[in-house]
Amino acid sequence: MIATAIIEEVRRMLREGILSQRQIAERLGVSRGTVNAVALGKRTARSQADANGNEPFIPPTGLPVRCPGCGGRVQMPCLLCHLRQQIRRPTELIRRAEGSGFASIATGPRG
Repeated sequence: MIATAIIEEVRRMLREGILSQRQIAERLGVSRGTVNAVALGKRTARSQADANGNEPFIPPTGLPVRCPGCGGRVQMPCLLCHLRQQIRRPTELIRRAEGSGFASIATGPRG
């Protein structure tokens, strides 16, 4: 299974049109067939979120590239962006709960 971040990066690089499919595959450490499948719309980003909604982290592969999320030069998927997303997630859930009137359940009694 290929990480959602890799598929999104393939899509971004294809949209830019600077590199060939072969070059994209080499840079991201995936097969040319995978890049072609993404280009044709046959390969989509499928979420493998666990029961808590956390995306599994797939170890980085390939040559370092510029991360679209943080701008760092990293092997994709970017560990920093993955960790930031995991840290943000509980905060987003609390905000949603506060907006729906369930703040006391999500954050405990105030005062």
